Amino acid sequence: MICDAHIHVGWYYRMTDATTFDRSDFYYEPKVAADVLKRCGVDEFIFSSISCQRHVTIADVEREARETQAAFGTGAHPFYWVTGPFYDDDPDFKVLDKGLFEGVKIHELETPWVKERPKDLDRILSVLEERNVPVQFHSGEDQGCYPHEMLPFAERHPKLRIVFAHCRPYKEMIDCLKECPNLFTDTAFMPPEYYAEIVAAGVESQVLFGSDLPIQGGFYEWADTNVAKSLECFYRKELVDVHAAGYSEAVMSGNFKRFLMKGKRKNEQSCVQNLSV
Repeated sequence: MICDAHIHVGWYYRMTDATTFDRSDFYYEPKVAADVLKRCGVDEFIFSSISCQRHVTIADVEREARETQAAFGTGAHPFYWVTGPFYDDDPDFKVLDKGLFEGVKIHELETPWVKERPKDLDRILSVLEERNVPVQFHSGEDQGCYPHEMLPFAERHPKLRIVFAHCRPYKEMIDCLKECPNLFTDTAFMPPEYYAEIVAAGVESQVLFGSDLPIQGGFYEWADTNVAKSLECFYRKELVDVHAAGYSEAVMSGNFKRFLMKGKRKNEQSCVQNLSV
């Protein structure tokens, strides 16, 4: 079984070389995303819309979520990418009352929550913790995105299921996983050769398989000719690589199920009792 914890749909900026962006955008259609993942044998996936960086409306994001689910089925789990403007318009997350979104995405490079709006970030996490809604953070080697910078927020909300995506820097991420049992990471853009160290560190139960599709199309010229075909080739190679690295069933699907906890309600018995089992 394959469960991918890190997929996107929507508008991407195209990177023309290793250092500069142009504004030659490409749109990753929900149906294209669903079809690529189906052909590659994916059973379930978490996704969010990167269109939010283009100042779209919440209605636009909801439409993309519904289109993705219509094309793939119930295995497509939409996360609501909360931007600064979205939060300012809906600080109580009434958007979640509609039952469409199953989690929330937070990206420091889109809105500097850690650096400039830490009180708002704590309030967001309190709301999500109360509602038992999981959250995915971007993490990496950017200011405000290092795992140790975000760790205090996770520790202040111990009943909240949190993913620090990308497992970067991986040794720092491993240390954070050891300290915080409600914390997970995903393998999107993590070199598979790091997996052995994750297992040796004893934190495999907190790791989810993820690919970050289709961001690869923003970096590589081969995506210009046929996005769907190119990304399918990339994804199949990714699956070969993780299989060769020995990714366990827990990483490929079991931990995903535990993180998502589909169908759980906030008043059900402790949602985090066995997170580190």
